[in-house]
Amino acid sequence: MKYFNPTIMDTGPIVKEVIETMEDLSDPQRIEKSKTYFPTSMKVMGVTNPKMKAVIKELKDRYNQWSEHNWIKLCKALVAAEIFECQGMAFEIIGRNKKLLKALQFDDLAELGRNLDNWASVDGYSVGIFGVLWRMGVVRDNDINRLLKSDNHWERRVAVVSTVALNLKSRGGTGDPPRTIRVCEQVVDDHHDMIQKALSWALRELSKSDREVVVEFMEKYDSRLARRVVREVSHKLDFGTKN
Repeated sequence: MKYFNPTIMDTGPIVKEVIETMEDLSDPQRIEKSKTYFPTSMKVMGVTNPKMKAVIKELKDRYNQWSEHNWIKLCKALVAAEIFECQGMAFEIIGRNKKLLKALQFDDLAELGRNLDNWASVDGYSVGIFGVLWRMGVVRDNDINRLLKSDNHWERRVAVVSTVALNLKSRGGTGDPPRTIRVCEQVVDDHHDMIQKALSWALRELSKSDREVVVEFMEKYDSRLARRVVREVSHKLDFGTKN
């Protein structure tokens, strides 16, 4: 990648150079696999996560004097490129940086949360950004409730997967049974495949910090839960693994 003056915040040339670098790292087989693994309207370049992280490291090394504002501006520009890997880079940059997360405002989420039309994008955004901001109080319970009422199953999945960030230690979560269970109760009868999988994940993650509350939930809603959820969560409770 070329060197750009870190004091000049013009995201266009930087995003262009990132895309050119990613094109050199592209794997046609990964592009083909994405068509069935996580279908999306975005362009997929077929770049592996390790290679994406190497590009991120280079950006961080070169522009380590940037302000949080500039990094957030770049991440928004990466998302706006409508390329799956650029979106993933933006989520990784913000989600792994506490200063950037603290600098985010609720209004920033509309631009960062564009193009959430596949499970990989939704999960990266929800666990790394939206759910963390919920834990921090930037996202409110009412915002989660609004998503749960959406006709868009990806928005409902954002709400459910965001509970993972409340309970996942690597994202700063310390366990939040009340809010997690409230969300899970609202999707008990939602049998969309993407919501079933999200519900299973939410309950399995919560079980690591509060096993008993998950056992109670499973007993209470056993007859209404999708069999996938019952099977996976029960296995987690009994053996510590999903399957």
